[in-house]
Amino acid sequence: MGVEFSLVVPTYKERDNIDKLVSDTHKALAPSGISYELIIVDDNSPDGTAERARELAKDFPVVVHQRAGKLGLATAVMEGWEKARGSILGVMDADGSHDERILPYMVQFVKSERVQLAVGSRYIPGGGIGNWPLKREIISRVAVMMARPICPVADLTSGFFVCHRNVVEGVYLNPIGFKIGLEVMMRGRYQTFTEVPYTFHDRDKGQSKLGSKEVFAYLKQLGQLLGYWIANRPKRRRVTMKELEQEQVIALSPDQEPARI
Repeated sequence: MGVEFSLVVPTYKERDNIDKLVSDTHKALAPSGISYELIIVDDNSPDGTAERARELAKDFPVVVHQRAGKLGLATAVMEGWEKARGSILGVMDADGSHDERILPYMVQFVKSERVQLAVGSRYIPGGGIGNWPLKREIISRVAVMMARPICPVADLTSGFFVCHRNVVEGVYLNPIGFKIGLEVMMRGRYQTFTEVPYTFHDRDKGQSKLGSKEVFAYLKQLGQLLGYWIANRPKRRRVTMKELEQEQVIALSPDQEPARI
C-alpha cells in the first residue's frame, strides 16, 4: 500500500520531544487506516535530534532529512514536501503544542475532496489556548487581526494544517518568515476549506523560536501578501464542521480514539 499522507515536522533542538511526537502521531493515525509517513526535517540540531529520529525510524514510518544548518521553518516545510510521497500533505510542530488526535479528521476531510484545506484552529468554537502567557496570546491575536481582512481563515497564523498536494504543487510560496501556513492559505490553489478546533498547549520542553526577528518577518510577509490579495482577490469558501458531520464525510475505523472536536 502506498503512502496517502505525508506529515512534515521541522525540527531544531527537539531531541527531548521527538519520542513523544513519533509515538503520539502513530497512535493517532495507525488505527484510522491512513497510510502515512512522518518526515522530520532537521536543521542540523546540535542536540542529536536527527540521530534520535533515525533510531525511531527503525520502528515507525519516519523519514529523516537533515539540512546543513538552521535555514528556517518555512524552507524546511517546503523541502519536506518535495520529498513527500503522499497525495495529502500536512505540517505540525514538534513541541507537543498541536493536538495530533485531530489529524485523522483533517486527513479524511481533505481525502473526501469536500475541502482542499483543513486547518487546526485555536480560534473557532471548541478551540482554545491552554497555557500561553498573556503577552504571547496578545501577539497572536493581534497578528490574526491584522491579516483577517485579506484571509477568511479564523486561525490564519496556524502552523497546523493538512492540504491536498495540488494546493501547493507548482505554487509560488515565499519562505520569508515562519508562517508558512499563511502563505498556503493566501496563495494556495484551493476553493474550499474547513477548520478543526483543538486546544493549543505551549511546549513543555525546549525553548520557543518566537522572537523580534520573527515578528518583523511576519510584518514583511503580511505586506507582500496584501499586494498579492489586491492583485488577485482569491475566492475561498468555508465549509463548517457541522456541514461535514451532516454529510458524514468522515469514516474512521471503529477502534479509532475520538478527538476532542
